Amino acid sequence: MSASASTSVVIAAYNAEAFIAEALDSVAAQTRPVGEVIVVDDGSTDATSAVVARFGHVRLIRQSNAGPAAARNAGLAVATGEYVALLDADDTWPAPRQAIMAGHLDTHAETMLVIGRQRVRIEPGAARPHWLPAGDPETWAPDQLPRPTGSVLFRRELLGHIGGFDPTMRHGEDTDWMLRARDAGFGVDLIDDIVLTRRIHGANLTMDGSAQHRALFEVLQRRMARRRQP
Repeated sequence: MSASASTSVVIAAYNAEAFIAEALDSVAAQTRPVGEVIVVDDGSTDATSAVVARFGHVRLIRQSNAGPAAARNAGLAVATGEYVALLDADDTWPAPRQAIMAGHLDTHAETMLVIGRQRVRIEPGAARPHWLPAGDPETWAPDQLPRPTGSVLFRRELLGHIGGFDPTMRHGEDTDWMLRARDAGFGVDLIDDIVLTRRIHGANLTMDGSAQHRALFEVLQRRMARRRQP
């Protein structure tokens, strides 16, 4: 793949008026431009769509609330770039992210997904999620944090092999998708670059620890069932 390969960015948004402008600004500030930005407003009741409409280069899709998996799938269905990135509406990218990750896929033809690392930004007054390590965030090593879907760049052709996200899942759909990609045997490269700033503000879906644990159990059950298949 040449260095001219384009990237589609899919952003699922629900009641994200307070954050989505910052997310979109971070995509626009990339040192290697992306090809297209698609925002799927998943039935927001606030001014999310109005904020997005101020960004003339962004394609806005509005739908009734159906959850993050269905919203991502709606964006993936119309994405045209050779590469695809997923960004949550309350997170941001560091400026070199696109250059680093797309550059990696450009030069590693056997790689289907490249996955970087994240840093976490906890907003004042927000509770610490169950999945974060103890101690001062300033002292966390990058390898203490998980690698979420927002830290991934993948070739769009992967969707033809494993499909999109399971819309029946409101939690854990990203882990399920990542494991399906890994289990399919495609090349996955892990890099140590910070490619995502993840904002913790108290209303994140991942704050529901019980739902997350139940979803993880379901995801692992699904994985075992796949492995039992001939």
